[in-house]
Amino acid sequence: MQTKFARRITTASRSFTRTILDLTAQNKIISFAGGLPDAALFPKERIAFHAKALLESDDARLFQYSNASGVDALKNEIAKQYASANPKEIMLTNGSQQGLDLVCKTFLDEKDCIVVEDPSYLAALGLFHMYNATIKAVPLHANGVDITALEKLFHEAKPKFFYTIPIFQNPTGYSYSLENRHEVVRLAKQYHVILLEDSPYEALRYDGKPSISFADLLPELTIALGTFSKTLAPDFRIGWMKAPSEVISALTLSKESTDLQNSKFFQHVCARMMQNGEIAEHVKTLIAHYRPKRNAMVNALKHSFKESIEFVIPEGGMFIWVDFKACDDSMKLFDKAIEKGVAFVPGSVFFADKRISSYGRLNYTNSSLEQIEEGVKALHTAYVELQSAL
Repeated sequence: MQTKFARRITTASRSFTRTILDLTAQNKIISFAGGLPDAALFPKERIAFHAKALLESDDARLFQYSNASGVDALKNEIAKQYASANPKEIMLTNGSQQGLDLVCKTFLDEKDCIVVEDPSYLAALGLFHMYNATIKAVPLHANGVDITALEKLFHEAKPKFFYTIPIFQNPTGYSYSLENRHEVVRLAKQYHVILLEDSPYEALRYDGKPSISFADLLPELTIALGTFSKTLAPDFRIGWMKAPSEVISALTLSKESTDLQNSKFFQHVCARMMQNGEIAEHVKTLIAHYRPKRNAMVNALKHSFKESIEFVIPEGGMFIWVDFKACDDSMKLFDKAIEKGVAFVPGSVFFADKRISSYGRLNYTNSSLEQIEEGVKALHTAYVELQSAL
């Protein structure tokens, strides 16, 4: 049977991270690959408490259809996180990934141009390719994007939006400086380009001062994406979008034709946990556990690799972006590392053009301190053996 799939499916490639997650499901592999929270820290008791209370309320509306934009109580709490927002500017999504999809569905016609950071989040790149967008990439540095290059792209390519992860970026862990943010805002205003701001890691800050989001600096031209996957539980699939009300209305139309609504039950659980401050307290717990893990990976990398690699210590988030200077193609290092029982994500998958790269992304939140030390040693062994074989 010759099934006639749409071209977007026949030309799509499987996410490399999903491939790695399948591979590293084996217990013998220490995985620095996926961007996973530590499962031991999920607040199961508090979730169970609120779930039980909701079930005992005997409110049948919990299990009925509702509007596409989500539970009002949760939208109210999310709106409080922004300097100036009201619940009408918030829409709940099935994870922030659905938010990305709805933006593409609402704004993109075939071949429309969008700008991304170089490198960028690989699942977003895969999605943009599926919509057959014209993807232009702007160089990203430790303190933000190349403003000269960004202005050239805004002027010449006239993109529909600029997809940015300005705080603890995936894959690099970099954060835009305040000066860089203001320059991006200036250009967005001048060329009337929407800023599609993705902030899944913003709450996980270990050092430094809180940053000002584009959603607060330029609310009229920003679509902000957020998620509870990193701060509560990925399986709840609760994300949100914050945007001007007319944009939310258009996105809601797209969502209604996609899935009608999200499941409400865990939205109510989440709302209750926000209202009584439990999520804020849980984030403090995450930070208390993740900061030592980040420090352990930084120290292990410095001890094992010394001057043979380069990286910037992130102030938060889940990742360290390492330049394996003696290895031009980190995909080769990945193959050797798997032989040694450790996994990471090679840098090439994070570039829109998939170019060969010496970089790799290492996650530290989903490993124990012992696994971090053991895994970095194994990675160094693979690095040395690969250099010897070249």
